[in-house]
Amino acid sequence: MNRAILTLCLATVSASVIAQDDGRARIDYLLHCSGCHGQDGVGNPENGIPNLVDQIGHFQRLPEGREFVVQVPGMLSAGLPDDRAAAVANYMTRRYSGNSLPADFVPYTAEEARKARVSRPADIMAKRYAIYQKLLTMGFVIK
Repeated sequence: MNRAILTLCLATVSASVIAQDDGRARIDYLLHCSGCHGQDGVGNPENGIPNLVDQIGHFQRLPEGREFVVQVPGMLSAGLPDDRAAAVANYMTRRYSGNSLPADFVPYTAEEARKARVSRPADIMAKRYAIYQKLLTMGFVIK
């Protein structure tokens, strides 16, 4: 088989697999996250539900912020297997980050999601506030 045709076939299959993964992750987001954050990711900040749009990428700048994304209550209570939890975290981060996503973003893995989800914070709001404060000192404002 011609090398160019083989490359094109592999790229098409890869794109198809990614699209399927994103489709499943989008469905999981809609089922387990959109009830609070909305289909558009804007949340309800007045009621303590953060806006993800143009902000969630900043959490990738801190190890504890990255961990937090898979420790939020909806993610912990969803009962998703680790690979799907990682896929949802990747979907949300890519979908809603906008310019807040660092160029060196590394996608979540199932193992990373597992480790983060077993080490649940005792006080999720306190952890989120500490992350906000740290990001603020770095010059990133989270609304």
